[in-house]
Formats: sequence, C-alpha cells, structure tokens
Amino acid sequence: MAKTRRRSTPPHTISRPALLVGGSDGEFRGLIHDLIAYGHRLDACRDAFATIVGISGVQYEILMLASRADGLSIGEVAARLHRSGAFITIEANKLVERGILGKASDPADGRRVLLRNTSRSVELLRRLAPYQVRINDVLFERLDAKRFRQLRALARDLVSSGDRAVAMLDFLLHEAQAA
Repeated sequence: MAKTRRRSTPPHTISRPALLVGGSDGEFRGLIHDLIAYGHRLDACRDAFATIVGISGVQYEILMLASRADGLSIGEVAARLHRSGAFITIEANKLVERGILGKASDPADGRRVLLRNTSRSVELLRRLAPYQVRINDVLFERLDAKRFRQLRALARDLVSSGDRAVAMLDFLLHEAQAA
C-alpha cells in the first residue's frame, strides 16, 4: 500500500491582509512572477531598441531621459534611473564621446553639467521612433486612458516603495550575515 504524501504548505511571503486572497498568498506570488516576467520583456525591448542605434541598454535609458528634457544633470538622470551618479557619469561620457549627447554648463549653476541632445541624438531618435511606436503600442495595448493614468500612478508609488524595500533589504542582509 502506497503512502500518501502530505504536501507541506510554504510560509506566506506577505502579511498584509489586503494582499492575501482567501488567506493565501498565491495571488500575490502570481503578481510577483507576472511583474518579473513583464520586466524581462521591457528589458528585452530596451536592449533591442539600444541595439538598433548601436548603444547599450543603460545608454538607451540615459538617451531617452535626456532627450525629453532641456538639459538634465547627471544627478537627475541617476535619480530617475535609480543608479549611482558615478555609473551614470561613465555611461553618459561614452555617449558624449560618440557625439550622441552633449554637455553644457547649467546657466543657473555653473558647477552643474547638463546633458543635452545633439544633432546625432535627434537623428538616432528619428530612426528609432517607428520601432518604438510599433512595439510600445503592443506592450501597452491593454491600457485605455484611465488604466494608463492608474498604472502610471501605481508604478510611481511602487518604485518609491521598492527603493525603501531595497534599503531595508541591505540592512537585513547585514543582519543575516552577522547572525
């Protein structure tokens, strides 16, 4: 007679009642897996767009941010991309060396350097736009105007919470390593 194995239930990975469905964290886990999978798709699209114009994925992100502002400091780019200023400086300098971005002194504060578009960046963005439009229309085809505004606000809030969670995780990692 074969023994029936009892499957043990793993512990919950969340304690907030609003995120437990029927006392289970299964839906929450599903959300996490879906968000990670979607993030991988976004990374793949970013990397493909970058390849089309001959730059790296992070350089593409810097280019896209700088192209939407009339001068953006390294610190502002680093804050938006949640990366260190030193890393952004290295990657931005590569774009400057290739003539894809320019640097200029901030007229309001001569100590700050601003990243600016060049004729080369404008040309690359013009060449890239048809691909971006086609892909972004598919990536976000499920959103109407209302759902887009909701997702935008939610994403902003989640990034803020994510920053706090990563800071807490750094502390907890040190605590766990010391134990």
